[in-house]
Amino acid sequence: MREHQAKGEEISMQELELLFREAALAGGRLALSDFLSAISEKAPSCPECGESMRNLGRREKQIVTLLGECKFDRNYYECDCGVSDNSAQYIYALPKDEKLGVSGTKFTEAVKRVTAQIASSDSFIDTSANLKMLCGINVSAKECERIAEDAGEKIISIKQEEIMYSETELNPPEPEKPVNILYIEYDGTGVPIRKQELNRVNGKQPDGTAKTREMKTGCIFTQSGVDKEGKPVRDSGSTTYFAQISAAENFGRLLYSEAVKRSVDYAGRVVIIGDGAKWIWNLANDYFPYATQIIDLYHAKEHIFNLLKAIIFDETELHSQKKLLYAMLEDGDIDSLVEAFNTLPANTEEKQEKVRVEYNYFTQNKTRMQYQHFSGQGLFVGSGVIEAACKNVVGKRLKQSGMLWSIAGANNMVALRCAVLSGGFEPNALETA
Repeated sequence: MREHQAKGEEISMQELELLFREAALAGGRLALSDFLSAISEKAPSCPECGESMRNLGRREKQIVTLLGECKFDRNYYECDCGVSDNSAQYIYALPKDEKLGVSGTKFTEAVKRVTAQIASSDSFIDTSANLKMLCGINVSAKECERIAEDAGEKIISIKQEEIMYSETELNPPEPEKPVNILYIEYDGTGVPIRKQELNRVNGKQPDGTAKTREMKTGCIFTQSGVDKEGKPVRDSGSTTYFAQISAAENFGRLLYSEAVKRSVDYAGRVVIIGDGAKWIWNLANDYFPYATQIIDLYHAKEHIFNLLKAIIFDETELHSQKKLLYAMLEDGDIDSLVEAFNTLPANTEEKQEKVRVEYNYFTQNKTRMQYQHFSGQGLFVGSGVIEAACKNVVGKRLKQSGMLWSIAGANNMVALRCAVLSGGFEPNALETA
């Protein structure tokens, strides 16, 4: 900088910031290295014989911190209690590494947390580049992947403990703030999976094979009231997310556990909104038999529109019938709606079969389609929150161009992303479990 000034050259504010930041970081790295080296140690006890381990002297370790690369000295210990009988190797210990959380790794917990946080939104390549630009630290794309998936794996382990708790604890704690209406929504979306993990999986390809696996995705949020027009309002910051590639039975256990955490047993009312998939309502009946069940209005409209498109080819008539049937649906008059199906020009066996399928769909879900009644009670009747979650929580991170996941990798990554977006990714998340 002085050289530039001596030559009369101007330095931009950006250059100044970068120069002073690097100077501050360099000083910080030096101070941190000295501080870590100065931390006192005492000989640990051997985990096998219980005797004090022998000090082999000081050894240096280089680590990556949020300040950049640092190094520190620590004692290296060994015990040879099992060598004499030729049945064991020397036992070694680096207690300071364990104390600082860098045993077996060069990355500090803070670096891991920041890496996992960024990787929950960006590709591993972009995460590596952003860490270099924002923090000035070098973490390769592969290391970003390993750190992020390890974090997701630990979150899943925590979730498994929560599932066991929800299944055994009969008296969950009462929430500090009363829950007026608790909404539970869940659906499925395809995630691209590596070919070797798709054997014997039926799919939508012309040959019957699959390129994706269904990731079941759920969200829970609350509603305390309505706006001036009587329309429901989702409580700000109340939405939590969860997802996994698994059988419906396993997802149901996760679903129930998340609902218990959100005080489902103390909610004034529980509402489940979903499409017509049988697994959705089977889980609802199994875990929340007292809940109000609502078929997503827009999904129901899609059924009507697809039926009309398959039967009516005149645009004017199609629009007229759509307007008429939509009005019946919104009124919750399902009896009149299915009767109107019989007046449609289904003059072929194929068209008649389509009418029959939709007739059964609306008849079987009649009680879940009382939209005028539900709206009059100030309830949501659409599953927009979970539809957005499938796109934003899962799609934006796991369905980027060229991505192919292992099932374990996809589950680890989505667990991390859900934790971050739900506000549950705490600073000590990587140290738990």
